Amino acid sequence: MARVPDAVEDWQRQRTPVTVDGLRTFVLDTGMGDPAVFLHGIPTQAFLWRDVAQVVSRRWRVIAPDLLGFGFADRTADADLSPIGQATFIQRVLSELGVERFALVVHDFGALVGAELLARDASLVTDLVVLNTSLWADDWSGSRPNPFSLLKLPGVGEAAFRVARKFMLREAFRMYVTERQRLTSDVMDVYWHPFTDGFGDVLLRLFREGAERMNEQAFCRWRDAFEAFDRPALVVWGDRDPTFRTHLGRRIASILPAGNFELFEHSNHFVPEDRPEALGRLITVFLSGRYKGNVDNA
Repeated sequence: MARVPDAVEDWQRQRTPVTVDGLRTFVLDTGMGDPAVFLHGIPTQAFLWRDVAQVVSRRWRVIAPDLLGFGFADRTADADLSPIGQATFIQRVLSELGVERFALVVHDFGALVGAELLARDASLVTDLVVLNTSLWADDWSGSRPNPFSLLKLPGVGEAAFRVARKFMLREAFRMYVTERQRLTSDVMDVYWHPFTDGFGDVLLRLFREGAERMNEQAFCRWRDAFEAFDRPALVVWGDRDPTFRTHLGRRIASILPAGNFELFEHSNHFVPEDRPEALGRLITVFLSGRYKGNVDNA
């Protein structure tokens, strides 16, 4: 058996295992104060938020779980990996952690999970922060540049994961990260590790089967939930994202009754990798009620 890299072991030591309904995930649970829940997207894990959490946790209790099947969470053949299934799982994880009301920070696919949480009971969410994503089905159809879109094709995805290596994942990340020097060997060890333990199969299932529950009706429901959310909301966007263009961020901000918009001009899709400290400070200011708008985040 291959040796587990030191960076992977170190990351695991920082987290808390949580088991609900026989399914285990790992949660970064750090800091004290009111809880702020951070949800990652595809193909990442809670590790995405590690440096942002160091800043926000000075004032808030940061809770960042691995979504079901992602990162180091359990992967089972019958789990519902769609935003609907993920929301159910996250609700139970938060209940296990004793979290009732919380601020919500979401990115990419995690924003769809967050939208499902809002659709179920928006009263549980005190504040909302949204990063690069889309609430429109067409943007998830694979029509825009996305190195993962070809995985939907029968046989192609299986072949791709058979030959996949860490350096290939790093090249995929480079399309979505401006500060590429942050993609060190240790960082990529953690992002790559789930792929050595069946995560490829999770992605194939999500892209192929999960689409059935990510239909137009679901997206309408999620947009309705955003349109009805009248508490403080902030949309933060990496301007260089080749998939989720900036106009989508402005559009999302416009449908939130109390929506604000912040642009990181020199950041890409993964703003938490490109500008973690600046993002952490912005989230802290916003959640603390001190946000005045138009912060210089270039």
